Amino acid sequence: MLKLLRKYSRSWFIALAVGAIVVVFVFWGIGGFKSGRFEEVARVNGAPILASTYQKQYEQVLKDYQERTQGEITEEIRKAKHFKDQALNYLIDEALVQQAAFRWGIGVTTAELQDHIRKMPYFQEDGHFSERRYLSSLARLRLSPGAFEEQERQRLVQQRVIQTVTSFAKVSDGELEEFFRLSREEVAVQYLAVSMEPFLARFNPPEADLKKYYEQHQNQFQMPERVKVRYLLFRPAAFVEQVKITPPELDDYLRKHAAELVRPTLIRVRELFLALPPKATPADRARLEKRAQELLLLSKKGVDFAALVQKHSQDAASRAKGGDLGEVKRGQKPPEWERVAFSLAEGEVDLAFTAKGLHLIKVEEVKETEKMPEAEARARATRELKEEKSRELARETARQAREELLGGNLAEVAKKFKVAPQETPLFAQTEAVAGLGMQRGFNDAAFRLKPQEVSRVVDLPQGYAVLQGLERQPVGPQPFDQVKERVRVAMGRPAARQEAEAEAARLLERLRKGETLTKVAAQAGLPLQDSGSFTRPQGFLNQPLAESLTSAAFQLSAQHPLPARPVFWKDKYYILAFKSRRAPTPEEFQKEAAKLREEFLKYKRQMLLDAWLTGERRRASIKIFELPS
Repeated sequence: MLKLLRKYSRSWFIALAVGAIVVVFVFWGIGGFKSGRFEEVARVNGAPILASTYQKQYEQVLKDYQERTQGEITEEIRKAKHFKDQALNYLIDEALVQQAAFRWGIGVTTAELQDHIRKMPYFQEDGHFSERRYLSSLARLRLSPGAFEEQERQRLVQQRVIQTVTSFAKVSDGELEEFFRLSREEVAVQYLAVSMEPFLARFNPPEADLKKYYEQHQNQFQMPERVKVRYLLFRPAAFVEQVKITPPELDDYLRKHAAELVRPTLIRVRELFLALPPKATPADRARLEKRAQELLLLSKKGVDFAALVQKHSQDAASRAKGGDLGEVKRGQKPPEWERVAFSLAEGEVDLAFTAKGLHLIKVEEVKETEKMPEAEARARATRELKEEKSRELARETARQAREELLGGNLAEVAKKFKVAPQETPLFAQTEAVAGLGMQRGFNDAAFRLKPQEVSRVVDLPQGYAVLQGLERQPVGPQPFDQVKERVRVAMGRPAARQEAEAEAARLLERLRKGETLTKVAAQAGLPLQDSGSFTRPQGFLNQPLAESLTSAAFQLSAQHPLPARPVFWKDKYYILAFKSRRAPTPEEFQKEAAKLREEFLKYKRQMLLDAWLTGERRRASIKIFELPS
């Protein structure tokens, strides 16, 4: 819960508040102590933070990082002290909030908790709380009512403490106008990017030097702990034929889900367009479709859609706006386009084919809906009911198989339940399993197992799995021959970065002396690129984490069109050159003022919360033990 309020704590806009409280972030180092039984990682005013709680939070921190960056969680990242500190600091803050609640007498009564849960839409049917839906939902999440209710009670208590701390935050008109200007101002730059890769590719030291580096840095080339498991996977699709939907069941489902059985009539969309060349051949179409599928895969992996549009779309008008087409009503576009677009939920992306070319469509918002035609509604309700019932059958069968596997042989259990036993190779906790992909639930369950031990039923997108441990391989050094290329790259990175920086500095100096961007780019063999207009929240190339580049771009102007030095980000040195700047208008401010005031108020509350937590830390007795490796 704290994370939701604090997720903006390191973003650019904290610097925008005029005269705001200066927040001092305290990142606690890892102490030299060890808890007596290695069960605790810290104590906050005497209250323990358990190693098991820390480990869960640490894995969540890594998952959040992976979702933000779309990168791989390497062993180097897992060992990074920053992420360990982040997980521990989160838990320390949580403990301080709970302790403040106790001191201030803040609590939640049973009646308040019950009222809160009864109002949760997820547990309602026909606008009323459903005990059946409540219990079945918790069963799917493998939570007991007692555990869930205690979790919600603690969450409500934390909310009340935070509301108390931040309740006196106020926003003045002057602050709001300045915040609006800084948050809506747009800048555009041209840029050259000097990559480390060419310099790294040329780095080829003698093998003896590589072996020496390897011996001196073996901790960088460790084989992570790996496990091997057998498993049974019960796929819902295998149970569909067993499902029979009666007319009363279908009618009841239609009645209870009437509010969901609607279809969009007005949507707000973005589009990436790839044009078919005149007189396109089948081979041309195949090549274009392959490219479109690659872009579709990137978008589904989380790559920013607007950035993909600006780089790849062939529709100049929408490309400048990140593919934003605005609002589209049914009947305005070709049928092939609408069949795809109006079938998507908010945030989904898919591919449509028209006579003009290929359209990657992303629905940003469903603005208006209408009741689904009866035939369409009945077909969808039948499909959803079958999917729901087949998943229930698969889950129940998996549960029965697990019970038998606890005292039986996996091959015999598999034969009885008519499911093929499967076995993984040795894999690390951050690696995908063939046939399943990267499934955190599966990997977590596998790494908890001892040889021959049986897991709980694991819920996966593909169905329900029951695992049995086979083998565990501890952390150990990888042979030099297997990591030789990694050693070369690690050894060469510092020199390659220095060479890339020197090359970028030389190009920037030529620009300072009056040479044109076009000439410098051409002679260096680098593409001259355009960022398009972006705001501070959007970030350079729609990358909010590229704060150094965004900050450098907004420091440029017509009077000072070049930065003081190249900017490093993601293995490249960027040379920026000012192109244009646009300030928001007073009319835009009036239109957005109310919404922006609430937005800015959240940021000021965040600052107050951070300041209060900093004070609580200074006053608290916080003892840090050794964190799990």
